[in-house]
Amino acid sequence: MFAMLAMITNNGMAQQVPISGTVLSEDGTPISGVTVSVSGTKRATVTDNDGKFTISAKEGSLLIFTYVGYAGQKIKATAGMQVKLVRGESSQMGEVVVTAMGIKKERKALGYSVTELNAEELMKNKNTNVVNSLAGKVPGVNITQFSGAAGAGASITIRGGNSTSDSRQNSPLFVVDGVIYDNSTTVTGNTGTDGLSRSNTSYSNRIMDINPEDIATLSVLKGAAAAALYGSRAADGVVIITTKKGEEGTARVSVASKASTSWADKLPQTQTEFGNGVYSSNGAFTNQTYQSWGQKISSPDSINDNIGHFFQHGVVYDNNVNVSGGSKIGSFFLSGSNFDQTGIVPKTGYDKTTFRFNGEIKAGKLTLDANATYSIAKTNRTLTTAGLYGGSNSAGGSMSALYNWPHTFNMKNYLNGDGTQFRPFAGTLPLEQDMDNPYWIINKDNLTSQTKRFTGGLNGTYKVASWWDIIGRVGYDQYTTNDYTYIAPGSAVIPLYQNGRLSKDIYGYTYITTTLMTNFHKTFGDFDTHLMLGSTTENTETPVQNFWGYNFIVPGTISFANIDNTNQLF
Repeated sequence: MFAMLAMITNNGMAQQVPISGTVLSEDGTPISGVTVSVSGTKRATVTDNDGKFTISAKEGSLLIFTYVGYAGQKIKATAGMQVKLVRGESSQMGEVVVTAMGIKKERKALGYSVTELNAEELMKNKNTNVVNSLAGKVPGVNITQFSGAAGAGASITIRGGNSTSDSRQNSPLFVVDGVIYDNSTTVTGNTGTDGLSRSNTSYSNRIMDINPEDIATLSVLKGAAAAALYGSRAADGVVIITTKKGEEGTARVSVASKASTSWADKLPQTQTEFGNGVYSSNGAFTNQTYQSWGQKISSPDSINDNIGHFFQHGVVYDNNVNVSGGSKIGSFFLSGSNFDQTGIVPKTGYDKTTFRFNGEIKAGKLTLDANATYSIAKTNRTLTTAGLYGGSNSAGGSMSALYNWPHTFNMKNYLNGDGTQFRPFAGTLPLEQDMDNPYWIINKDNLTSQTKRFTGGLNGTYKVASWWDIIGRVGYDQYTTNDYTYIAPGSAVIPLYQNGRLSKDIYGYTYITTTLMTNFHKTFGDFDTHLMLGSTTENTETPVQNFWGYNFIVPGTISFANIDNTNQLF
């Protein structure tokens, strides 16, 4: 029995032979630190500085080659074998994440928390605002949507707010393809000029300018250690977005369309037992009021469902198309999209069109990639509550007026024959003390916002050696937001503004950055070392302009030229 066992053991050992080979990159450069293991065993080794390795294995057994940033390969063992690794998703890429400055690292080597989502996960509950798509998917991340209005933004906080300052939004830093991307929720107006404050109408956050269909991966870096390379502005965390690129092979065309609808499901409960009127503290009664605590309503036919008839069905049309392709020396990705949303409040909506180009070309040890994006977003909105300081009564705004309008009045009756506003108490209640009909507000007043944005980047990577690369980057981000507010003549405002008001706000943002850095990644036995050196420059400009005026000279002409110079303010 012992002799037989010894013979089997000796034969097994005889089948194990030293297998030597070399591992190279796509351009033929030796790669050190590549892990070489024998499939089905625990035997493994790593390549030396010349990319060479030696491992004991049977002839014809499978050798597994893995290296961060390269696609893993399984190849039959042969003497003097030469293996070329290709950059891409490796079999272990689930353990590799994108960190600060676009550097990929193994998750187990990080000293902080990182959550990464791929495109498939983000698209499960796709929203035009990628911030809303993160809801419930990342631990420690809180998402709050500003409102249900078309084009309304959302706020994101990671592990709670870090500051109580009104000027700080506690929002993480956003980085798109290595370039810092502004995600401000900019309130262009103010209560003194046009009533446009954060609580009186809807605003978008600027990450909405990105088309979610263009996103390949999204990483959330939590904690100060994760964001150290971005400085104090990243104290609230960092969200790193990488967009899609073309792949080697035949050009592909992808088309996606979606239509959806929304409606007001839960409406506020209101009393329908009493008509308009109110009793004063001394017992005197008057029905010259919008308050609805008057006489008991005798006939159900005199009750109008003003709230139920006011809202409409909202519709969303979301269309996307992209073309991508590539070869061994280059790739491209080109996309276009349009998101058209009609709000549940009449005359409100949001329309966004985006175009993106990503391209990459390889020339020996040098890799160049460029990206450019253009977007234009337009929002039609309304003042939901009174926002003009000293300019209107406390119930101003479409939503405030809607919920205060008596059910005994038909709210759709808002115009007189001459086009002026029909006022139920015109003979007894002065205009400055009256309340605008919600239909007057949404049909006669006009509030629009338009943002045009262009972002671009040029990146160059030179592979000096398998363990040393030099990276240069130039980034550009620019957008201009134009907000327009028109209050029609005959609105319930103070006498000074009763002949109309006009306001135009312009907010500009320009950000230019350059980065030059060199990365060293060397493996010595069981030790993995990383060293990064570099410098960066940044320049930010945010010009703001505000124009407003009142009292139109010629009725029906909406222009600053139709306002006397003495009534124009800048």
